[in-house]
Amino acid sequence: MNRIKSGIGGMDKLIGGGFPSETIVLLSGGPGTGKTLFGLKFLLEGAAKGEKCCYVSLNEKKDELMRACNMISSLNHVKKYIDKNLVIEHAILDEHITMKKFVNIISSYPNIDRLVIDNVNKLLMFSENGKNYRSHFSELVNYLKKMGCSLLICETDGDRIDTGHSEAFECDGVVNLSFLDLEEKPMRTIEIHKMRYTPFDPKVPYEFVINGKDIKLGTTKVI
Repeated sequence: MNRIKSGIGGMDKLIGGGFPSETIVLLSGGPGTGKTLFGLKFLLEGAAKGEKCCYVSLNEKKDELMRACNMISSLNHVKKYIDKNLVIEHAILDEHITMKKFVNIISSYPNIDRLVIDNVNKLLMFSENGKNYRSHFSELVNYLKKMGCSLLICETDGDRIDTGHSEAFECDGVVNLSFLDLEEKPMRTIEIHKMRYTPFDPKVPYEFVINGKDIKLGTTKVI
């Protein structure tokens, strides 16, 4: 099976060389856990290989995302690919853009090798109700499987791995970012809860390191 490298040091070793192609991965976690930076690193990995990549932001504007990239050395060269083979699109949702309309908009995109949508919570907010949201979310996932690989970012509370509307069930993979409270200071961690077509150690927390140089997994497993 063709594997799509995540761009995160150590992550690909945990999942057999990368995400399986033509799959949808839910990247979930609380505020500040590193979801947006993970998504940007994933797209930069593809852009550097000449792949067509798109970041659809329902939250931050393009200049805010670029500012985040400037904070980390390994993301600094993202500007080389912007508006070439890497597009950052800020989509504004309101009561006139329903989940169904959003699915129609995405389905009108040309073929894309890597797509990040940040975040699905906004899609839930502007859905008619939970039932329709899940129906259209499933439709969106089925359409995205025609592409190379997509990350759907989801902001969660507590120990949840999705919003409670079965996004984890619909997606092929679930990667959760969280904080582990230690005596000295909280530590970012990453766990794989689900990854179809892939042998992996489920729910094993690894240190998720974000510093001024790079985004990577720690060298040791967190106990």
